[in-house]
Amino acid sequence: MKFKITRSRFLEGLKTVQNIVPSKGALQIIQNILVEAKDRNLYMTTTDMDISIRSVVECEVENEGATTLPAKLLLNTIAKAPDGMIEVEVDASDRAVIKAGSSTSKISGMSVVDYPKLPSDSDSFEYVIPQITLREMLRKTAYAASQDDTRKTLKGVLTSFRSGKLTLVATDGRRLALIEHEIEIPETAEKDVILPSKVVGELQRSLTSDGDVRITIEKTQIAFKIGHTKVYSKLLDEVYPNYRQVIPESCAEHVVVDRQLLLSALDRASVMTMEESSSTRLTFDANQLIVSSSAADVGEVRDIVPIKYDGSKIDIVFNPSFVMDPLKAIDEDEVTIELNNGTSPALIKCSVPFIYVMMPLRVN
Repeated sequence: MKFKITRSRFLEGLKTVQNIVPSKGALQIIQNILVEAKDRNLYMTTTDMDISIRSVVECEVENEGATTLPAKLLLNTIAKAPDGMIEVEVDASDRAVIKAGSSTSKISGMSVVDYPKLPSDSDSFEYVIPQITLREMLRKTAYAASQDDTRKTLKGVLTSFRSGKLTLVATDGRRLALIEHEIEIPETAEKDVILPSKVVGELQRSLTSDGDVRITIEKTQIAFKIGHTKVYSKLLDEVYPNYRQVIPESCAEHVVVDRQLLLSALDRASVMTMEESSSTRLTFDANQLIVSSSAADVGEVRDIVPIKYDGSKIDIVFNPSFVMDPLKAIDEDEVTIELNNGTSPALIKCSVPFIYVMMPLRVN
C-alpha cells in the first residue's frame, strides 16, 4: 500500500476516530487503527467492539491496500510531522514508512486479517434530521441518564421514532428529561431503541451545526452517517421502563422565572451544600422565590428571585444539581416550573417540546 496525503487532512481523520480506541489491556489489534487506501480515499476505522467509527478523507493512492497501525503512535507521529504532504508506504510485513519533509518514521503494524469487521451497510429506512437538532436534543437530555453501572438500561438514552416524532428520554429514577422533534416516519419504520452511553458521548463530540445526520437501524445495531464519518454502535438489548407514568398529568401551580437569575441563585446556594446532604430549599410565594441552603456548623445562604406567581405558598427541597442541569441545557430566557405541593414531582418546561421531571427530597 502506498499513498500521499496532506498532514492536515490525515490528522483530521485520525482525530475523528481516535476517541474510542481502548487503552492497554484490550485486544492488541483493536488498539490499532485500520487504515485502507482505495478509490482515491483513505479510510480510517477504530472500534472498541461496542462502537466503531470510520472516517473518509481524500488522498492520492498509488497502490491500494490496508493495514492496522498503533493508534496512539500514529496520531502522535502525524501530529508532530511538519506541514505539507505526507507519503506513507506499507510493505508486505505491515511495516509502514512515513515520510514528511525531512523526517522519516517507521511503524510496525499488524495484518488486517484479525481486525473486527465493520457491520455491513443495509437497505433499512434512513431517518434524516439536522445534526444540530440531534446534538441539541442530546444536550437537553443525556445528563439525566443514570451513572450507575449496575443499571445498564438507564445509562442509555431511549430514542423513539414514533407517531411522526423523534423522542429522546433519559432518566436515573430520580429525574427525567424528555424532548421531542417532529420528523417524517412511515408506520413501517417506527422503532424504539436504547443508545448506550458510549455512543451518546461520541455523538455529542461528532455532531456539528452543519448538514444532516442519517440514521439506519438494524435489529442489534444503529449507524449514524455524519458527513464523511460513520458511527456504528451495538444497541442495548433491554426494555426501557414506562417513563410516561412518572410524568404528572397536570399541576395546580405554574411559576414563570428568569432562567439565568434562578440558575445563578442555585449556584450560590450550592456552595453551602455538603455531599452527604446536598439539598436546597425552594420557597415559592407571591411573586418571589426564596432559594436557601444551610449546613450544620458551617453556615447558610439565602437568595430572593423575582417570579411571576400568585398561588399558595409552597416549600420544596431538591438536590440543587438536579435543578441546575436542565437550566444549563435550556437556551430560553424564561422557564416555567409546574408543581402541586412540596412532596410531589415538579416539572420544568420551556418554549420547545421539552419536559423535565424532578423528584423532591424528603427532609426531617
